[in-house]
Amino acid sequence: MTTNSTAHVMNHRTAFWLMLAMVLSPALVPLSANEADDQPHMRTAIGHLEAARTAKDPLTSLRAARKALVKAKPNKEGQRKDAIGYVDEAIAFATTGDKAKMQEKITKAISNVKSGIARAK
Repeated sequence: MTTNSTAHVMNHRTAFWLMLAMVLSPALVPLSANEADDQPHMRTAIGHLEAARTAKDPLTSLRAARKALVKAKPNKEGQRKDAIGYVDEAIAFATTGDKAKMQEKITKAISNVKSGIARAK
């Protein structure tokens, strides 16, 4: 091999590895900037809401969910605010013992929280 062909082969190998790194690098990053877990309070609220569904005393989990939602950034096009309202209603129904209505409000709150995470700016 001449010096020119060796340099030519090295350039192709380098180009190949650079291209491979460019193609695979997004796969190595667990989440993109938009999907990064920059909504930890919203995700915590979902956990508390899910726990409230089956808890003997759902009020503890519902209050924790509300607290997490209040701490979350208000950048969700109103979804966080609506979720807080549903949690407040779920707390009221849990207090009166109406589990069916409480479950309905929890489901709506979870939906709003998930939508809020997706809409976060």
